[in-house]
Amino acid sequence: MPVAVTPDGQTAYFSKKVNVKPLYGVFSKSEEVHKIYRADKVRGEWKNLKEVAVAPKHASAMHPSISADGKRLFFASNMPGTFGEYDIYVSAIRKDGSMGVAKNLGQKVNTKKDDLYPNVVGTNTLFFASEGRKGQGGLDVYMTQVGQKHVDLAVNLGSPINSGEDDFAISFTSNNGKGYVMSNRGNNKSTVEKVAFTYANKRTAEDDGEYRALEAFNADSKARYTSNSFEED
Repeated sequence: MPVAVTPDGQTAYFSKKVNVKPLYGVFSKSEEVHKIYRADKVRGEWKNLKEVAVAPKHASAMHPSISADGKRLFFASNMPGTFGEYDIYVSAIRKDGSMGVAKNLGQKVNTKKDDLYPNVVGTNTLFFASEGRKGQGGLDVYMTQVGQKHVDLAVNLGSPINSGEDDFAISFTSNNGKGYVMSNRGNNKSTVEKVAFTYANKRTAEDDGEYRALEAFNADSKARYTSNSFEED
């Protein structure tokens, strides 16, 4: 279960499945949806668990990610108003911990199919997975810049980050030019693995408010397989 922790380490956000009563039909079965929750660290223990109100009751919200300044929560949702299935949204995190209105990142990011697994690096650089564009195949990883009032057109990160199979959650282990992408490109298509990679022009610090990620993902990047499964992460 992915967990997003605020920069001060005192608040964690995560999503989990819950059952809600159906919108229509008194005797219909409960519906399973995903909801985002937050917990506060109190004297070294996670307490004060509460739902984060970013989506309507019968819609799902999942895959939370927090900007480096702790002021924005990115997530995926299928709430009314999406362009297709799941879209990427962003909400402002107020000083009191409450959420601003969720905003759809628009068609520069979202498509008529699933757009999932947002991961914000620094303040403005957003990585996410999409199956709604003509990419390498299946879900591909894309990158964009999300400012306070503008969004750049999403860019496919290309090979070897992406493959002909599903490639989705990307993360960076440290500032040493290494990271990994979750993918089912191995021999067993039903198994999700970490595919580790290194990248050139290592610039993980923000420069003029933007993370120069496109300089990192060039022809010199390399990928290899590891044995870790997604469930072990």
